[in-house]
Amino acid sequence: MSNPSVLIAGAGPAGLILALILLKNGISVRIIDKEMKHRTGSRGSGVQARTLELYDILGVLPNIMKVSAPVPPTARYARGEIKPVATTTLISYVEPSPDTPHPNACNISQDIHEEILRTYLQDLSCSVELGSQLLSFEQFPDNVVARILKTDANGNQVEENTRFDWLVGTDGAHSLVRNQLGLSFLGETQSEYIALGDIVVEGLDPKLWHAWHDPPKFLALRSNSSTSKVFMFAFSGSSENKTLTREEFIEEFYALTDRRDITFGPATWLSNYRVNMRMVDQMRVGRVFIAGDAAHCHSPTGGQGLNSSVQDVANLGWKLALVQKGLASDSLLDTYSEERLRVIAQMLELTTSLYRKLFQDRKNDEAWARGGDLRMLGVNYCGSSIVQEDNVMREASADPYSKSSIGRVQAAYRAPDAPGLVRAGSEDAPTRLFGIFSVDVHTVLLFGGDETTRAEVLGRLPEHAVRVVVLLPQGHTAANSAGSALILEDRAGHAYAGYGLRGDVLTVVIVRPDGVVGAVAAGVEGVEQYFQKILA
Repeated sequence: MSNPSVLIAGAGPAGLILALILLKNGISVRIIDKEMKHRTGSRGSGVQARTLELYDILGVLPNIMKVSAPVPPTARYARGEIKPVATTTLISYVEPSPDTPHPNACNISQDIHEEILRTYLQDLSCSVELGSQLLSFEQFPDNVVARILKTDANGNQVEENTRFDWLVGTDGAHSLVRNQLGLSFLGETQSEYIALGDIVVEGLDPKLWHAWHDPPKFLALRSNSSTSKVFMFAFSGSSENKTLTREEFIEEFYALTDRRDITFGPATWLSNYRVNMRMVDQMRVGRVFIAGDAAHCHSPTGGQGLNSSVQDVANLGWKLALVQKGLASDSLLDTYSEERLRVIAQMLELTTSLYRKLFQDRKNDEAWARGGDLRMLGVNYCGSSIVQEDNVMREASADPYSKSSIGRVQAAYRAPDAPGLVRAGSEDAPTRLFGIFSVDVHTVLLFGGDETTRAEVLGRLPEHAVRVVVLLPQGHTAANSAGSALILEDRAGHAYAGYGLRGDVLTVVIVRPDGVVGAVAAGVEGVEQYFQKILA
């Protein structure tokens, strides 16, 4: 039996999502983690709107939503006061719309989040290999040899040297993969330590998060759900590198809050760290990649970390799959760094700004406000060498986090959803674009035009790398089958409205497997130019 094609070192959300994407592309993977047991603790709990869209396309969203909850308001207190001095809505609610069905972030404990993703992996006959630590690796022109230390439940250890086609390090801020590659990790480290943990709390409303401030100390309690008595705490204000015990945390809590009406049960997870704002200047060296915290770490303010990590691997996964299948050249993998580093730099700027506002003046409402760009719906790859668009000037200087303002679908930005699509000439149940998009194929959407102009495009598309969807305006039917294309009537009118397109002129929208629009073209020439950039 041959070795898996890709070794993923690190089984947090980034590693798990990458494994899912590759497996859905038919690429074999092995995912390892040095821990002997799956990690517990709520840790990074905020899942932003753009990540929810990716999860929808990937097919994992239903089970995530079953156990998630809206992000609640935060109550801020003065010492000894039972009633809050202010209650701040971190993220204002946005009404879902046909093109954006998941506009609001949700809250889910990271250990539960990871457990759900592991279940989806198991459905694809893949499991996380615990007790397997990557010790080192060596690159060759056509493979990577990884040295792995395996430890069983009895403490017995054995080393192996195994060959893979590719290695991806999703192994956290202290990444062995990054360190062995010798990549720079420039930025700054704060002097303060932040103590974290999960603890049972009696006497606080779990429908709210709670915060106290007495400079230089700050303490927040974040409930795991609206009915849970388990809260994650974050305590800062100490320059001592020490993980607080449960008893030490309780002592600090009472000293800061003077709230003896609040009592505590068991603590299930405790940790300690200093905030770093750092990033690499490249995410690929030969056959080895890094993603997530291995490539960038930052303040937790803004809830961008887990989400940026997932979006890293969404960008990498489809490209790596195409190259592994022999459908694209190796140079496509260079665009992983090209596209993601620009976004990560902006993310660091945003989260660092929020961190400084919060820790310089924690009574400033501006420091507590979230939403807007932090929903990540405007994250884009403007200026990318593989983005292709006809007739509209490429916005190479566009803000990496801001939405397009041109009033219609644009290459480099997210592809909107559109419900109410019905197979032409039928009364079938309606579908939607997020149910059609897939992580294993480009989706080519044909809007408008006539049978002749559409046939010209259809005859020039690569056969094995695309799914074709002809979208007819409301009330229209097709004269022929358009080959293997799926022909849908925009019966509710949301596709043409949401994409800002006309029914009398042919427009081809090419949606990448990561849900990003790769091209908006007026005809065959633009389509061919795009796929020349992507495929071998």
